[in-house]
Amino acid sequence: MPTRSRTLHVSLNPVKLVLCIALGIWLGFVAVAGTAWFGYRHLVSAAWEQVGQSTTAPLGSPVGPAPTPAPAPQSNAQMFERYQQNQSAAQQRDNARIEEAERLASPKCQFWTAQQRNAPNEKARQNMERFCN
Repeated sequence: MPTRSRTLHVSLNPVKLVLCIALGIWLGFVAVAGTAWFGYRHLVSAAWEQVGQSTTAPLGSPVGPAPTPAPAPQSNAQMFERYQQNQSAAQQRDNARIEEAERLASPKCQFWTAQQRNAPNEKARQNMERFCN
């Protein structure tokens, strides 16, 4: 069975091709410029509305809540004592965190934690509590 081949004849007119490409580029530029212009107008007008709303109060009137009065000054000894207490509390918290991290980083704790996560059973739970707590 013989096959018939069809040929497609395409004629290119270079002037039409160049004009169509130029028109497409021009329309694309107009679309981008128009979108940018409308977006800019919308954003700027919204920003100016916010500025206008925030500046409607007359100058000199309080805008926010009244400031709280400063606490009464303490003596240096009291402030130093409070500083030492804060430092010792922070040191205790840091020590507790370090101990917990070391306990959780132990190989036995990691092993039983993985066992409890992968195959939860009573033995794994008990061993995890024993080695991690």
